[in-house]
Amino acid sequence: MNTDLPPFALLIDADNVARDALAAIIEDLTRDARIAVRRVYGDFTTQHLAAWRDVIANHGFHPVQQYRNSVGKNSSDSALIIDAMDLLHSGRFAGFCLVSSDGDFTRLATRIREDGLRMYGYGRNDAAKSFVNACERFTYIEHLLEPTSRATLALDREEASKSVEATPPPTAGLAAATAVAAGTPCIRAAVEASPLDPLRLQTQLLRAHANVAEEDGWALMARVAQYVRANQSDFDPRHHGASSFSRLLEATAVFDVVLRKKGNGQTHFCRPKKTLTQPIASHHLNRAVPADYVQALRDAASKSQGPDGWLSALVIGQQMKAMGRDLKDSGCATLYEALAATGLFEMRATNGSREFRLREVHRG
Repeated sequence: MNTDLPPFALLIDADNVARDALAAIIEDLTRDARIAVRRVYGDFTTQHLAAWRDVIANHGFHPVQQYRNSVGKNSSDSALIIDAMDLLHSGRFAGFCLVSSDGDFTRLATRIREDGLRMYGYGRNDAAKSFVNACERFTYIEHLLEPTSRATLALDREEASKSVEATPPPTAGLAAATAVAAGTPCIRAAVEASPLDPLRLQTQLLRAHANVAEEDGWALMARVAQYVRANQSDFDPRHHGASSFSRLLEATAVFDVVLRKKGNGQTHFCRPKKTLTQPIASHHLNRAVPADYVQALRDAASKSQGPDGWLSALVIGQQMKAMGRDLKDSGCATLYEALAATGLFEMRATNGSREFRLREVHRG
């Protein structure tokens, strides 16, 4: 056992997680923490939690039995919260890990962070957003499971939904996971939280880089990852099909990545490519923009473009305003969406900002 890792208390709400996710959660958490306390809460006399008995024993958990004293009420939530506060006040832990998808734990998560402790969360892809955001780091358990385990996950959730006393309504996430259990072909994204579209992901990464970059434009890759995580607790490279943050950066094709000397060793630095032409997302191209607004965008770009044809959305927006055109006339939420939907422009990222150019400028 690595005693150098910070001690964590791992508390699991059995009503809100599948038993087959337990091993994957432990494996993921022990990369960064030493699990000093392992407790799982629920009414294990009920049918849908009876199968937890062997799993609890195999992983060394202390089960906290909580009978349902009222129909429709989950008394294990209260027991978990009380125990968490007792453990918090003991001062023995560097952090907590709560495994649940229930928004009722939001205040507990924020209270733990207020004491300066780390707060990690694990839950389903339909976890309450308030709880997700209250955690310092939140991991969707669907990311951790192999396809066969996902099938068991779906069955567990179906079992729980049949319980007379429990019963959250079916959700889109449950429907997708059930499809896996039934053998329906289903890509990974169908049972995970929907990933950001490529352009939003690139923008997020570029913004993170801009906030942590050094004077020469290079930034420690680890600091970029840390910044993204700090601003989006459920950010996970696996959510985008990458096994690590470095592989995610490589896959976006937005950054140059180099190994540079730092201190007594070497570490990875990244910097946006000097000029990066990016495709316009296909779902933007399917939107209809009124013909007169499209012509106005063409005219605005033609009047404002530089020698190489490239110009920023800000410049186009100012020209459109001078022409008396209003964004609401486009039917789009942002000028970027309007520019993308016309199909007239190509886009590039230059040192963290977007620029546009009429396609016809460089055709011949």
